[in-house]
Amino acid sequence: MTAKTAASTRALALAFAFAFATQTTAQSLPPEELDISLEDLLRVEVTSASRKSERLHDVAAAVYVISREDIERSGATSIPEALRMAPGVEVARLANNRWAVSVRGFNDRFGNKLLVLMDGRSIYSPIFAGVLWENEDTLLEDIERIEVIRGPGAAMWGANAVNGVINIITRRPRDTQGNLLVAGAGNEERGFASFRHGGEAGDGHYRVWGKAFNRDTAVSADGRSGNDYWRSGRVGFRGDWTVASGQRVMLSGQAYSNDTGDRWQVPDITAPQGVRLTDMQQTGKGAHLLGRSEWILNDGSEAALQAYVDVSQIELPGAFKEDRTTIDMDFQHRLLVGKRHDVLWGLGYRYSGDRIDSAGIMSFQPDSRSFNLASAFVHDDITLLPNTLRMILGVRLETNNFTGYQPLPNARLMWTPSDSQSVWGSVARAVRTPSRGELDADIDRSVQPPGTPGNPSPFPILTRNVQDDHELKTETVLAYELGYRQRYANNLSLDVAAFYNQYGDLRAAVLGARSFEFSPPPPHIVQTITPDNNVEAHTHGVEVSVDWSPLPWWRLQPIYSYLSLTSSSTSGDPVSVASAQIYNSSDPQHQWSLRSSMSVTDRQQFDLWLRYVSKLGDRTSQFSIPAYTTLDLRYAWRPTRDLELSLVGQNLLDNQHPEFVPSLLPGQALEIERGVYVKAKWQF
Repeated sequence: MTAKTAASTRALALAFAFAFATQTTAQSLPPEELDISLEDLLRVEVTSASRKSERLHDVAAAVYVISREDIERSGATSIPEALRMAPGVEVARLANNRWAVSVRGFNDRFGNKLLVLMDGRSIYSPIFAGVLWENEDTLLEDIERIEVIRGPGAAMWGANAVNGVINIITRRPRDTQGNLLVAGAGNEERGFASFRHGGEAGDGHYRVWGKAFNRDTAVSADGRSGNDYWRSGRVGFRGDWTVASGQRVMLSGQAYSNDTGDRWQVPDITAPQGVRLTDMQQTGKGAHLLGRSEWILNDGSEAALQAYVDVSQIELPGAFKEDRTTIDMDFQHRLLVGKRHDVLWGLGYRYSGDRIDSAGIMSFQPDSRSFNLASAFVHDDITLLPNTLRMILGVRLETNNFTGYQPLPNARLMWTPSDSQSVWGSVARAVRTPSRGELDADIDRSVQPPGTPGNPSPFPILTRNVQDDHELKTETVLAYELGYRQRYANNLSLDVAAFYNQYGDLRAAVLGARSFEFSPPPPHIVQTITPDNNVEAHTHGVEVSVDWSPLPWWRLQPIYSYLSLTSSSTSGDPVSVASAQIYNSSDPQHQWSLRSSMSVTDRQQFDLWLRYVSKLGDRTSQFSIPAYTTLDLRYAWRPTRDLELSLVGQNLLDNQHPEFVPSLLPGQALEIERGVYVKAKWQF
């Protein structure tokens, strides 16, 4: 029997053991209904798509809600893992502490076309454009829901919301009263623990919480341990109060410290293979404070003001150290004009300043920059036929000191012929602004040793990304969407979204000048490449999600996503052509998953999550990743009303598999292993 067959056999044995346990205990107690019914889910209020509360059924956008129960029953231990539950979202794990997350294409370690918010606070990092997921977390038990909007959200949320917006919304403190203790351990999840305490304070409620964990390393293709350890600790609080005249005030904050590892293939002109494997250690720490106030004016209109300050530090010795301070303010006002117009307008301002000390293969010049962004938006939700037909027209106007003025328009149409059926369509424009790295970084990318294919000379060739004097443009997209929702019964619903996007001025690079250098030795050739906007692309696809409860205690959630991405160089430059090929290889064409949730008794749950991801690239591509299928299982038991014990198995169908290839930063390619952990949760 091969090792792979033996692994599959063990996984199946574990699955049968879970099934046997649930079946035998189910004989003594009747099945329990699911915590939330499908009918309730269809009435869920979402806020991220239109910055106001709407029923999911009435939203003219491709929206998927990941509920608190979904997160708990998935067995996910991080936010990126939970995002796999949404259609149209590509989540690939580069290592045990790094992810590539995107929506509708262009996946990368720094998914630069996806805006991610946590309670309305942007966690999009300007240094490389994207989210540093190893530094972003919260207590998962405190998440109320995650709203995933596929498609441009720039008209509402501004630049960088190109392909989607994800808003992680935490629970109100009044819903988290009392105490919570969580602890667990496993072969990959070496150990984790968290606490929460909630209480009353005046005319409101508060909670304080903390969490810490230690995660094991992944392995390379030959089975050697990687250097991708992850140790993290953070604390936070949130308070909600009602003050005079019914005004609602929220104050929250968080502080964290992370220690993560990586192993870089550092370009080295002295190495026979052109690279030197180097263990890297990244530390991240920071804190933020956010306040929000909502009130009703004398004329019955609604207003909200939010502000936050965020300070962070990322240090990677031998590469760079970044200190950043961000201040953000946002005001919005909603009013009804006549019987047909629901108007929302607002103003925003953001300041983000940094200082970057660089070394080794990177150099940032200037070493200090500030980014200022001012914006204004207005949206009108127009009722054309009462309870049947609406048109939403809006535009956001932004200006920043990197790329200047940008208009971000949006038009949507929503038709609801019945309470169980809705059809919507939209057209929108969005942009992505250049990152600090794209504007100001010189980076040594690779070395071709002498005598290798592509370098017949006796000298090594060092390829270096350098900046030049021309200004980079914003990347643009013009997006068209069409969606359909249908509730066939109280236990069955369907959601379908189709899209076609046209992208222009995508970031790539072109060949620059060559020079011969003697220092540092040995003598070598330096081939420069400079950033440019010479790639265009188009995507189209469809996303399908079904929610079905065949029995009151059993829920099935199949989803399917299809994506076709084609990009090409407008210059014909070989580096630009290679950039287009990387874009074409960065996303799977097909993804599907099936989640099954069973409350087999009033004290036991059994959950199954089967996922399939098609291949990336082809065998000749540096992005070549074979297709893979994973299976996660979770069994939970409540010996008492306040205590829950659970056993979770992840990636059970193979010993290890790759999911993505590092890009931009030269991290080592690693593979994800099978994991099992136990967890105890006590509420009192």
